[in-house]
Amino acid sequence: MRIIELEGTAARHWRGSTEEWLGQWLLRAADGFTGRANSALPLGDPGLPLDDALAAVCDWYLTRRLPPMIAVPLPLDGAQHSPEGSALYHFDNQLSERTWLTRPGPAYVMTADLASLPGPPELPGGAEFRVDAAPDGAWLRAYHYRGQLRQPPAMREVLMSAPAQAFASIRFGDGPAAIGRLSIAADWAGITAVEVDPARRRTGLGRALTLSMCALAASRGATRVFLQVETGNAAAVNLYEHCGFAYSHWYHYRVAPGQG
Repeated sequence: MRIIELEGTAARHWRGSTEEWLGQWLLRAADGFTGRANSALPLGDPGLPLDDALAAVCDWYLTRRLPPMIAVPLPLDGAQHSPEGSALYHFDNQLSERTWLTRPGPAYVMTADLASLPGPPELPGGAEFRVDAAPDGAWLRAYHYRGQLRQPPAMREVLMSAPAQAFASIRFGDGPAAIGRLSIAADWAGITAVEVDPARRRTGLGRALTLSMCALAASRGATRVFLQVETGNAAAVNLYEHCGFAYSHWYHYRVAPGQG
């Protein structure tokens, strides 16, 4: 699947509370909650010369008191000289020439065919895999986006923004030891918001949660699954590799000059 096609698919799974199209660029805003929901996603021709399109992006975000930011997907090293890869790197270079800065925290996009993944392992004694249609209070208390304790008002709207989603957890009693969000759009599943209680890390719960969510996605008609993971999160990258995920591409964010 082409990078741009996959990015367009992924955009249906984690949406801004406000969205608007500029040609084939998707502008997304959600009060600053997550880069994905607060950045422009270039999926084709914006319908304007580049400098005019960038000015329009800046106006749109500054009107909403947000830093103008563009999500830039890029190919892995082996594919950077393909026609699509060359075009994406050219666009990134054009932003660099215009002094759009790179935000820290680039991420891989990883994918898998659900039929090729192993089944979930048996859970430890006393543990239950639970699925809810909406996040309950215990799930929300266990979720700390980028370590933040404050939960902005837009968070719940973004979490519920896909065509369909489920909120999974592994619980011992009432308290979640691991949580994750599964979203489904067409035949694609997406895994986001994965978090394991620090006291229970390295006990296999991350693998059990991931593969349980994949099995749930397959039971709901999805055939493929994607996730995003920061390139510097070695433990999570290793987990997903061992679950059977492969690398599709990576992305970073460019922020408008003076908005660092």
